[in-house]
Amino acid sequence: MNTAQTGSEFHLNHEEIMKTVNAIPPLPPSVVQLNELFADPYYDFKDVVRAVELDPALTGRLLHLANCASRGTRGAESIRDAVFKLGSGIVKSVAMAECVRPAVDMDLSPFRMTPTTYWVHSVTVVCFAEELVAQGVADFGSDFSVAAILHDFGKVVLATHLTPEHCYFLHLDQGLSESGMEKGILSIDHAEVSAAVAQGWMLSENLIKSIQHHHRPELFDHPVCHGLNIANQLAWQLEGKADGLRHESISRNVSTEALGLTPDKLKEILEHGTVRLQQSLEAYA
Repeated sequence: MNTAQTGSEFHLNHEEIMKTVNAIPPLPPSVVQLNELFADPYYDFKDVVRAVELDPALTGRLLHLANCASRGTRGAESIRDAVFKLGSGIVKSVAMAECVRPAVDMDLSPFRMTPTTYWVHSVTVVCFAEELVAQGVADFGSDFSVAAILHDFGKVVLATHLTPEHCYFLHLDQGLSESGMEKGILSIDHAEVSAAVAQGWMLSENLIKSIQHHHRPELFDHPVCHGLNIANQLAWQLEGKADGLRHESISRNVSTEALGLTPDKLKEILEHGTVRLQQSLEAYA
């Protein structure tokens, strides 16, 4: 039986999904404050430091990440040093990380994931997004890392609505992309749900659309969308999932062309991003 034969009886109720999305708790005050501060191009750096210092857990994670990233240079001795070293994008993504982490007992097997592999994948995409920024590939803005940490969160939402029948068909190898399988069986894919969450949190329009279309960046020609597509595919490549079911090809890709990425450049980003991942996983733990 193929996806087309499952019929509309398996389609998820969009209204019920949106009820789940709307029931997701609002962002913590520290995250809201940081988003508001960074939205102003003339923000006061002291206000950012003060907002971080009011969140002890975030302070610890940022200090640890900044010192891991020092690579032999002088480490961060204060949260001011850490914020300056990491930049607004990483500060926001680390702050938001706890908001999108799945419960340890959540069943994500329909998406061929566990909560741990889901989280490692999310952090991996963040690290490749950081490397794209570090390489000066494009002007991605400060929302890029937030898009990376949030891009798959729709899977966590969808997982609460799936029946055994949904799980059965999602596990079939039908030679379709990940989003194609979800759209065919559920009538909605995780990227659309992730975008709905971002919209509910009143994040930027470019971030919302980039998340929504990160599997089909030809639908939204924006650096963040293209960068998210590439970072996601590099994560798949590192995880050994670069071809077959669920994964598009990174070669001859609209996003590699839009960002001017050659095979040699992609290889360099993959290598450097992998080093970033080794340094970052503990900070996002």
